[in-house]
Amino acid sequence: MSVDQVTAPTEHPAYRDFAELVGAVIAPRAVEVDATEVPRSHLDALREIGYFAWSVPQEHGGTRIPAAVKNAADDLLFGADPSTALALTQHGGPVGQILKSKSPQALALLPKLAAGERIGGAGFAQIRQWPHRPSTIARKVPGGYRIDGVVRWLSGWGFVDTAWLGAVDEQNSTYVFGVGDLTAPGVEAVPLRLAAVQGSRTVTLTLRDYLLPDEYVTEVVDIEAWNALDGSVHPNDRGKPADDKEPRLPSIGAIGLARAALVDALTAHPGDPSLIRLREELEHAAITPRPEPQWRAQLDALAVRATAAGLVASGGQGLLTDNIAQVRARAALFLQVRGLSPRVRAARFEQYVN
Repeated sequence: MSVDQVTAPTEHPAYRDFAELVGAVIAPRAVEVDATEVPRSHLDALREIGYFAWSVPQEHGGTRIPAAVKNAADDLLFGADPSTALALTQHGGPVGQILKSKSPQALALLPKLAAGERIGGAGFAQIRQWPHRPSTIARKVPGGYRIDGVVRWLSGWGFVDTAWLGAVDEQNSTYVFGVGDLTAPGVEAVPLRLAAVQGSRTVTLTLRDYLLPDEYVTEVVDIEAWNALDGSVHPNDRGKPADDKEPRLPSIGAIGLARAALVDALTAHPGDPSLIRLREELEHAAITPRPEPQWRAQLDALAVRATAAGLVASGGQGLLTDNIAQVRARAALFLQVRGLSPRVRAARFEQYVN
């Protein structure tokens, strides 16, 4: 049996190496990182084990890793250190856009992304609020698009230099997506003060007359058509044929946070029947796909409950600033506002009622 045929993702050699690194290097500093910022040494350590190559196809310099293995590894990282996870697990976003574009110039970025010489991120959530709130606005010019406006949320600043950007072309009623070089002129960052995942190097970006060259424009999509699927299909999966042989994977973050919290809670209170029932509910939900965004809303709500249980298990100590329980609980609340399209928001409200 090859390593790619291993049934349990956690048995894969790449996952084992990753878990060893997380346990030895990243998890011990999680509380410190939450209050400060992800250190460059974390990025370097992940680069050394080849993590950034997992997002890139082998033919473009990447490493062939089953999607379930990467999903499990990213969840482990979220449970260990939410800020580092938020800063670096979005590396694959621009990769999917580049592959869809098939642009030779954009494809040439993939080997550098695989090597961790360039780090990927994402900054397009602001388009979801248009026209009710200002967004990034694109206008067609010779050679590409000029973009002006505010990217309200981009994590990994100082590491991320290759970002999946989105903007509204108001004249043509389209969304314009592309892979932007954040070292180019016209980009100004302002750090955000967050109540959760503060160490994630999250900023707002102001783009002023920023040029997105045609070679790096990945999609131009009708606004109504894009909005019709937003929240039910990941943007990088639009247009992909369904593969019944590949199991659906949950969004990363919730399962990792919930598992880590419940491990600590059951260590403090072994055999507690309510904690055991909550763990069983989590594990059943993790392997029982539902239509999106209901599955995501269910798992994220479980993360809130599990991390709250982790706080209760810790007692008053859990609210001290040097305790990982409060870091996880606040990170679980962050998940409630991640990717908050109208469809996702409605699913969350429904989850609260149910």
